[in-house]
Amino acid sequence: MPITGSRGSKLNAGEVVTLFASAARTVTAGVNGTAVYIGGERLRYMFILAVTAAATDAADTLDVYIDWSIDGVTYYNGGHFTQCLGTGGAVAYCMAFDPSAGLTTDVALAADAAVSTVRPSLFGAYVRGRYTIVDADADASFTFSLIGYVQ
Repeated sequence: MPITGSRGSKLNAGEVVTLFASAARTVTAGVNGTAVYIGGERLRYMFILAVTAAATDAADTLDVYIDWSIDGVTYYNGGHFTQCLGTGGAVAYCMAFDPSAGLTTDVALAADAAVSTVRPSLFGAYVRGRYTIVDADADASFTFSLIGYVQ
């Protein structure tokens, strides 16, 4: 018999969460996605950033982050995907969070993780995606999605 968590999810099966559905995005300011409540029922998290279109200028950039919160109010950056260039075309990146990775030192949470960096044991009850697009000359556009699999 399946074990059901407090959100009605079957805990012996994985669960897919969508942080950003696939869409073309041009907003250049930092954009916080909608938070997803995961609770304390899961132990491993994998997120896939899939960029399906990036065909503007090499100086246009897309930075995508995974942010975590314990209380749903204050968020801390858990990882920063590889920066995507406006001429980079279709690419996909994976980021994983797992408590067995552990931390051997403390981590300053006031700043975002460096590009291509994951803080693997930093997670909480809430997760959200965040992105920033830098536009070199008013034509930046990136089509991407950010989905997760939690287990």
